[in-house]
Order: sequence, then C-alpha cells, then structure tokens
Amino acid sequence: MLARLNTYLRYLRRKFSRADWFARRTGLKSTTGSDQPGLLLIQIDGLSRHELERGLAQKKLPGLARLLKRRGYKLHDFYPGLPSSTPAVQGELHYGQPAAVPTFSFLDDRVDAIEKMMQPGPAKRIEADLAAQAEGLLKGGSSWSNIYTGGASQEESHFCGASIGLGDLWRTGKLRNILLFAFLHFGSFLRLVALLPVEIVLAVVDAIRGVIAGRQPLARELVFVFARVLVCVGLRELITLGAKVDIARGLPIIHVNFLGYDEQSHRRGPSSAFAHWTLKGIDRAITQLHRAARRADQRDYEVWIFSDHGQTRATPFRKKVDGGLDALVRKHLRRHGIEPDADANASVPRADANQGHTSAAFLFRGPRAERRLARDTERSRLSVFEKKVFALAAMGPVGHLYLAQTLPPDHLRRFAADLVADGLPGILVPHDDGESVTWLTARGEYQLPRDADVLPHAKALRPVVARDLAALAHHRFGGQLVALGWTPHGESYTFADENGSHAGASLDETGAFLLLPHHVRPTVKDRPMRPRELRAMALTHLGRLSPDDGGSRPPFARRTHDAAEPAAPAEPVEEKPALRIATLNTHSCIGMDGRCSPNRIARLIETLDADVIALQELDVGQSRSRGEDQLRELSIRTGLQSAWCRCLDLGDGAAYGHGLLSRYPILSAHTIRLPHRGSLEQRAALHSIIDFHGSPVHVLSTHFGLTRWERITQAHALLGDEGLGQVPATEPVVLCGDLNTAGGSPSYRALARRLRNVQAHCPRHVGRPTFPSVLPVRQLDHIFVSRHFAIASVSIPRNELAATATDHLPLVAELKLKTPPPSSPDSPTVAAFATAAV
Repeated sequence: MLARLNTYLRYLRRKFSRADWFARRTGLKSTTGSDQPGLLLIQIDGLSRHELERGLAQKKLPGLARLLKRRGYKLHDFYPGLPSSTPAVQGELHYGQPAAVPTFSFLDDRVDAIEKMMQPGPAKRIEADLAAQAEGLLKGGSSWSNIYTGGASQEESHFCGASIGLGDLWRTGKLRNILLFAFLHFGSFLRLVALLPVEIVLAVVDAIRGVIAGRQPLARELVFVFARVLVCVGLRELITLGAKVDIARGLPIIHVNFLGYDEQSHRRGPSSAFAHWTLKGIDRAITQLHRAARRADQRDYEVWIFSDHGQTRATPFRKKVDGGLDALVRKHLRRHGIEPDADANASVPRADANQGHTSAAFLFRGPRAERRLARDTERSRLSVFEKKVFALAAMGPVGHLYLAQTLPPDHLRRFAADLVADGLPGILVPHDDGESVTWLTARGEYQLPRDADVLPHAKALRPVVARDLAALAHHRFGGQLVALGWTPHGESYTFADENGSHAGASLDETGAFLLLPHHVRPTVKDRPMRPRELRAMALTHLGRLSPDDGGSRPPFARRTHDAAEPAAPAEPVEEKPALRIATLNTHSCIGMDGRCSPNRIARLIETLDADVIALQELDVGQSRSRGEDQLRELSIRTGLQSAWCRCLDLGDGAAYGHGLLSRYPILSAHTIRLPHRGSLEQRAALHSIIDFHGSPVHVLSTHFGLTRWERITQAHALLGDEGLGQVPATEPVVLCGDLNTAGGSPSYRALARRLRNVQAHCPRHVGRPTFPSVLPVRQLDHIFVSRHFAIASVSIPRNELAATATDHLPLVAELKLKTPPPSSPDSPTVAAFATAAV
C-alpha cells in the first residue's frame, strides 16, 4: 500500500516536473526506462579536506553536514597527484593518465608557445593526446565547467576549456534553453536575480578594500568584480539548472565542477571569509542536485562529491625577491655567462600572471573574445627561444624553466644551487636516468624518490608523492629545471600574484577529499585514493569496467563492513570465520519509485557484503516484472549460488516465491509447505544447508502470512518435525525472513523460546524497524539464530539505495561460531537432505 502510494506521488511529481517537461519540449535526447545506474560527480574546485572540515565545524555547510549525519555519507582522503592542479587531476580522472600536464602553464614545443590550460587550443590538444590512450569517463554523459569534455559530445560539454564558450552557447541555443529553464524554476530565477546585485556590491567593497590594502591596482580589482560575480554566482546557478535537466533526461554520468571557491581562494586565500561565503552557495547547489538525483525516474543516481586538490595560503614570491622568479633567473643567467635581452621573454606570459582572474574570462568568452584570443595566440607563436635565452612558465608554486642553451649537468646544478642560495625555496634538478631528481633546498638536498621520508605526508603516501615530484622534472613538457615555492621546512610561496595557490606538494594542496555514500568504499585501504582509482570505481559502477577486465575491484569491497552499531560478543569465543547473514524483502524488485529493477536489487545486495542472503517476494515469468526469472538474474549479477522456493504456481511457467543466495556451497535445499486456509496465500519455507568452511549450517528462510492465525501456525510448523525438528541439537541454525510480526507477538515468542533474535541479543544494539523503507516504523524482518553463534554485530542499512530499491530495509547480522560443529558435510544429517534439488 505504501509503495503504491509513493509510486503514485512520484508519478504526479514526474507529470508536473518542469525538468521533464523542459527536456521534452526542447527535444533534448533522453534515456527512458533504463535499468542501469547513473552517476553524478560533483567537484568543488580547490577545497582541501582541512578547509572542508573547518567549514563543517563552523556550520557553514549545512547541506554537506546533512549528507554526513542523515544520509550515511562518509568522508575519505583523496590524493590528487602532482601537479595538484585541475588539468592534471581531470586528465587522470577522465582518461586514466596521470600528470597530463606539468602544471597549469607550460611550453608546448609542438606549437612553440607557452600555453595556459584554460584556453581552448591547449585544452583540445592535450585532450586529444589523452583520448588516444583511453576512452573518456564522460562518454554518453555531460561535462559542466571542466577543463576537458571527458569524452562527452560537444553538444553535452558546457563552459569547458576544450569545448565552446558563451558565444557558441548562445548561437546554438543552449544558453537560451538554460535561461528558459531558470525562468521555469522561478524561485531559482528570483534567487539569481537577487544574488547578483548583492554579490556585485560585496565584490566592489572587497575591491576597494584591496586597493586600500595595496594588494592590487584599482583596474585589476575591478576586473575581479566581473570574475567573482560570473563564476561565483552566474556560472554556479547556470550549471546547477543545466545539470538538473541532464538528471531528468537520464544521462548515465554527469560531471559538474563548481569553480567559485577556487576563484576566491586564489584572490583572498583559502581560509578567507569571502572564500567560505562562496562555499555557502555551492553547498546549496549541491543540496538541490542531490535532491534531483534522489527523485530521478530515468536512472538510480549515486552522487559522489570530491575536490580535485586543495589550496594553501601562500605569499607572492615577488615580496621575498624583488621582481619575482623572472628577475631572479635573469640575474643568475648573467652570472653564468648568459646575457638575456630585456625583451627576450616578452612574447610569453609573465611569471606573475594570475590564474584565478583569467578563468572567468575564458569560460564566458563571447565571439569577439574568441577572435581576439585567436589573434593573440597566433602572435605568441613566435619562437620563445628566438633570442636564445630562456622561457618561464610559472603559475602558482611550481615554475618550469626552459633554457635555450643546453648546459652541462654540473653547470646546470651550480646554476640551480645559486637560485636556492639567493632565496628560491627549492628546485628540482633531473637526473639522466629519467626517474630520479635532486631536490635542492636551503636546508640541504634530497634525492627523490629515495629520500621520501623528508616529506610531511602520511607514511604510506610519502613514496607516492616522492615519485610524483620526481616525475614532474621528467615530464614531456617540463623544463630543464623545476622551481618550487614550497619545502617541508618553511612557508609557501607562489610565483603568481595571489594569496592562495596550488599545484605543489604541500599537505593542503595534496589533501583533497571524497564524500561517498556509506556503501561505496574506496578500493585502496592503505593510502588515499587518487583520480585514476576513482575513475575505475566510476566505470565499475556504470557497468563499463569489471574487475575481470583489469579494472579495480567493485566499490563494495568484501569484509570491510562498518556496522552501524558494532558490538563485542557477549561471551568469549574462539577465532572463527564470521558468517554474515542478511534478509531482504525485494517486493518483486519493484522499488518505491514504481520501477522494476533487478539491477538495483543486485547493487543493494553487493553493498550488504553478506555471505548468505534470504530474499522474499520474487517473481518468475510475470508480466509486472518483465517476465524475468528474478532469482536467476540476481544470481548471475552477483555471482552467488542460489536456491529457489516456489510458493505459488501461476501457470504458463509463471511463479512466485522466495530464494536464497550464498557465497558458500549450498549442499542441499528443500521446500517446507506451511499451513494456510482457503483463499489465503500459500506460504512456504526453504530449508538449505550450506558448507561453511567444512561445517554444515542450516538456514531456514520464509515469508509468513498476514493474519495472526497464519503466523502462529506457521511458526509452530517450522519448529515441528518437518522443520527444526529434523535438525540435531549439535548443528547451528539460522531462521530468517519477513515474518510480518513484531516482538512480543505469539509467533515471535514461539520462535524466541527455541532461538535468539539477533536484534534482541546483540550487545549494545537497540532494535530498529525495517518497514516501510522510506520511513520505517515496524520491525517485520527478523533473523533468529541458535546458541551455536555469538552475535558480533547487527545493522540495518538505511541509505538512498536501500530506501528506494524496495519497501523493506535489509537486516544484516554478523555471526561467529562459538565452537566447531561436530557434524561435517559428509554427516548423516546432511545426507538426509542431499536428495533435494539445489
């Protein structure tokens, strides 16, 4: 009844959904009736785990806090690799290739120019290189405000560096569609209209303060007003609305990148009030997208939230050394007999170019801006080595120095040592072996990756960071020397004119985060995950990569279950393998959204990580469930053995009943018919014996009737000669299923006299209801066990998947055998049942 009511409400919501109506009326391509999972990736650009936790502690991120407290999300460390910059991270995430670029700006010798990755030309060239190596993660999906399309088509790539700008968006009509959709969401439209003048006023005030404090000239502060309003408000609202439409269309994967915090952090610092103010808007946008994903009808979306890197508070290097890195390099080139011309570096971007200020201009470029960009790029194609000096690509704390004149190794090392002695925090000098480097600092020199222990990172991560630092100096587009604004011993410096920076190896820059649903567990246990591992998890979730094909293990790793309410055994037990038992009423695989989806039930089963799962209400050959044999489908999709209990024979091959899935061999299984009257539904129990590490365990799974008389007589039948009466007292028993009864009822008390209910006897566990899944109020599902077992833990997963897949929540118990049972799979007890078909 509740499931039908919820289905009808979802039908009404879908019928009057503005997103659905908009997608249909604008002719946007949609997927219909999909039984496949979907994935919404939300990236908060530049937010370190440290700043995230600070924002949560100060209650500035209520939406993310609700995900952690009420929706079962877990916070995990995420290592972005080096350089810790968006183009490198997204290259590894979208295509599996680490360090796609040596930093945000670099010399591309193919075009003989210094390139910036927010420009379309360099982004397209690098993405073409990446796409030749692997298929894009976003194939068939959409990409919003990223560097790359990620494999999404041009029509599904919006505000991306390698895609099209504002001018093309308007000409193709996509921008008009987004603005129309914004008007249909009148509340969002009004908020956007109200926020724009507020943000403009705040940005102007901030600009005036910046001029007074002497941070920037007035012209540059006013430019930031434009960038702040567009990126922090306009872009955020546009991509939120656009992603909602993509969710309504049922695209398999959607990647949304919110840039506002990173923009503010570059300007004012990662801990600044303005940066955290921007986080409030991002938090609200994430809440809207999460709600849209939960209500989606085309697919079962999971929402994974992550940051691509962190930001660290940094001091512009020009404040330490007059003229900055450019002046320091020129000074020591002269000392080493190389005389750079004053205009020699004029054709390339200056070292103090600000990364944060320019991103909005490229994301929102119109036709005139695009033509001007093409002319400027063409002019810059003059050889940067035309005057035989040097080129410098330095944005953030990493600078690549390209020398036109090849210096002998000893000379190059002396030159690097002089730079460090004159104030440069650190520099990487590559070795001829192509793998190792010398890291020169004011406090000494280190050989990487050998001297990894000098790094302040967690012990398991140090060798990874050390190898990545060494790889920076040997990058295909890297310089002969790599200047670093950070060392483990001092403050951070940036070679750009900014107060927050990234690309380096400091703890904050490499300390990103993953926010994942409780049942999605990182595949790496001893260190933080990195982008290519997140990519493999995403591909596995989407069914595009299996572990057997060389991919990562599924995100539902075995034997890593975090019980909702763990408890120590009440009495001492020997160390024996744990047996994990679960029971789940599948409701014919028809979820609370009215869709029949065995795939969704299979994913839910995987999240339970159970050894034995009792499943009730399964269909065979029925029209309401597409004529499928549901137990067989679930067995194939989970890779578990199965046993079937037919309760009703509906004719023409159609049937209805329940079943068992097991990771351990099923030695035998037979059906026990339970009492019923007249027109009442025929009920039955499945008596299975599984081989649990050489010992037999009896599992009785059932689904009791709805009337009081049925439940009492069915409970006594199971306790009688045809049920537990056949099981010797020396052999362990599990009885589980949807018993349609609460604690204290006559049928419950009858079973409790012979067996122990896991929710009642698990130490430090408070019994909880399992029905209905959306708002559980009744404890109808039970697991009873014999005294051969100690009850280690009990959990009732209550996450988005469990609440949607069916009308009951699963019940899971972890059991440990107190003593080895005396019987074996060859015992007479087991042989007595072996004649039954499995």
